[in-house]
Amino acid sequence: MTLHSSQMGRGGHRDDRRRRLLTEDLTANSCPPAPDIPGVSLPINHPPAHKSENYGDAEFLQRQLQLTDLIPRRLVSYLLLMKLGLAVIGGLMALHIWIPDLLRDPQLRPVMADLGNCGSLGSWFASLLLLTASLLAIVIYRVRKHKVDDYRGHYQIWHWATACWLIMATDAAASLHQGFQQAMISLTGIQIVGDGSIWWVAPTLLLVGFVGSRLLIDMWSSRLSSAALILSAIAYLTALTSFFNGVVLQSEVSQLLLVQGAALCGHLLLTMSMGLHARYVILDAEGVLPKRVVKKKLEKKLAVKADKAKAPSKNSSPLPYAGEGQGEREGKLKKNSAASGRSGTADSDDGVEESDDVESVDAWVVVDPPHGNLQPVLKRVTSSETPAVPSLSQKIVIPGSESSSFGVASDDSKLSKADRKALKKKLIDDRLKREQRNATNW
Repeated sequence: MTLHSSQMGRGGHRDDRRRRLLTEDLTANSCPPAPDIPGVSLPINHPPAHKSENYGDAEFLQRQLQLTDLIPRRLVSYLLLMKLGLAVIGGLMALHIWIPDLLRDPQLRPVMADLGNCGSLGSWFASLLLLTASLLAIVIYRVRKHKVDDYRGHYQIWHWATACWLIMATDAAASLHQGFQQAMISLTGIQIVGDGSIWWVAPTLLLVGFVGSRLLIDMWSSRLSSAALILSAIAYLTALTSFFNGVVLQSEVSQLLLVQGAALCGHLLLTMSMGLHARYVILDAEGVLPKRVVKKKLEKKLAVKADKAKAPSKNSSPLPYAGEGQGEREGKLKKNSAASGRSGTADSDDGVEESDDVESVDAWVVVDPPHGNLQPVLKRVTSSETPAVPSLSQKIVIPGSESSSFGVASDDSKLSKADRKALKKKLIDDRLKREQRNATNW
């Protein structure tokens, strides 16, 4: 017997596949063969059109409204529906209050006008609202599951929402919570708190709280629907607090009206939130909603870094070989080059042409030596390429003085202002003497 059941388990998928293939063969054989008309070629694998005896080819079905076409697109429609729902709730509460006076009997109140009775018009209206919310959740699921960036399948929560609203609709019509309460009390013999209402309140809070919180996360992109869902949660909590005498009024009728009115408002707001979100997802799928320009955190960080880079640094140290500013250094270099005769002759040592423009003066930058080489490496750059503030691994050296004063230039940042001025004057004098010597040799 065990072997037979295992064999049946292994052949289940093959049996299903064989059954599907057999069904397809029967369907294909049931179609009459196409007539062989000379000169007319029919498309391959095109089944002949079946016409109904009563409706013909039924082309009108293609023009019928879809389920999504029943969702209102304008917000004015939802505002009118909200006003209509509030008017119905107000009428039901007024009927509960005035029905004894209309019947001229204070003790007489029909079941249809008693909001606390499960067979009243209030229970029927609550069930109708929750059933509508369940149908709207199905519409949302049918559209929401096609979202391209939902890789983890968060749209599955709308299945739970549909089931939850359907259970609540059934409870509003048939009062399931009272039957569950009595069954648990009879089975356990414990009422826990008060009359034992905690037996149905605790599971309801867990189920509705879980589904509502997950829905709120999924609906957060729509402000209207999420706001309506939050207001419905507030209305439900108000009704629950009043039910447990957290809010006590003077008369029992007022207390009952507060509980039932808050619960009906919660049902209405829940249905409105489902309708508004159904409208939102349909418009989003149609591409009608305007695109939101959201600044990413990375872009903000890059913008802040760019602003900091453009701003001058307060802790930046001056150039190693000069204690004054860049303008003063350029002015002194111009004066020195003018004193040298502005001859424009070539420098035989470094091969750089001298000119009146200070920006064309070359400089040497000390860079880090390669691995295993203890000898420093000098890089020749123009003043336009020289950074305003050298890095820690770079030191600017005056041309021609790298061989004689490299050790001094490398430790120039430790010199005082007077020492730097003296060093600069000495370097300039050495350069003038070298230029005069080169001019004499020429």
